Amino acid sequence: MEARNIDIALVQEPHSYNGSLPGFPSSYRLFFSHSFDIIKAAIIVRNRNISTFLDLNYLDYNMVTVRLNINRISYLFVSYYFEPSKNIDFDLQKINQIFSNVPINRLVWSMDANSKSETWFSPLSDSRGTKLAEFISAHNLFVVNEDCGPTFCGSRGSSYIDVTAVGTDLLEDVSCWHLPAYDSLSDHKAIEFDIALNSNSPSNDGDSCIFNLKKANWKLFYDSSKYLLSSISDLIVSCQNPESLHDLAKELISIVQNSCKMSIPIKKQGMHSVPWNNECKIATKNCTNKSLDGSLRVSELLHPSE
Repeated sequence: MEARNIDIALVQEPHSYNGSLPGFPSSYRLFFSHSFDIIKAAIIVRNRNISTFLDLNYLDYNMVTVRLNINRISYLFVSYYFEPSKNIDFDLQKINQIFSNVPINRLVWSMDANSKSETWFSPLSDSRGTKLAEFISAHNLFVVNEDCGPTFCGSRGSSYIDVTAVGTDLLEDVSCWHLPAYDSLSDHKAIEFDIALNSNSPSNDGDSCIFNLKKANWKLFYDSSKYLLSSISDLIVSCQNPESLHDLAKELISIVQNSCKMSIPIKKQGMHSVPWNNECKIATKNCTNKSLDGSLRVSELLHPSE
């Protein structure tokens, strides 16, 4: 983590031993459930300048919820592992308990979803992926995966099953989501991305976004906006008050912008690294099957290996 300047890592299926995560320096803060021998989710914080709060109400063998306070701003980080053999409805109900009780506008949710959807660039969708994509949309969250290829490559094929979703306030602050080229020593590839901190709020007129229309998912755009656009169009047609019409026009713009952000990648414009207090470097890692010898940088692999 230190060599790649990673501040926070969200991990699924880490290598564990006797209910612990070996191989980390004592200065690293490790968050996971100590109530189970099996650990399927964890969050590791390297940067000592970030204050942390582990929410014990939303802690399980496959779920970790940590609130981070950075520069007096609160962020919610969730690491979650979806069991492929379990009905996904059970997991979504459990996650809904979190999202219904805490603010999620500054959410970073990393998951091994074991689900496929075109929303995160899988060539094929399955019923689990459809349910998860609808759940994400219903909570006004945004998938920030880029089309970088499959996140899982195993002996029986490859797939796109690792997903990163964020809240509305972080959508334009996330950049450089990618799959690093190094060997992760796992069937799952490492994921890294940056979150800009203390940046000026983007203007509401949408000029700060340039969308990559060549990669637009127009079906997703239509599905995510058709009901809201139909409703607000009816209101605009019947509106006779100039002030109300102005507000409706702003709402119409907001609907179109949000649907664009859900379905069309935003072109990256001159992003570059800055000191940690202006940018939070994140790595997500799903570490299955293989283990390591000693401690590795989070972006390469967090855990001891074979």
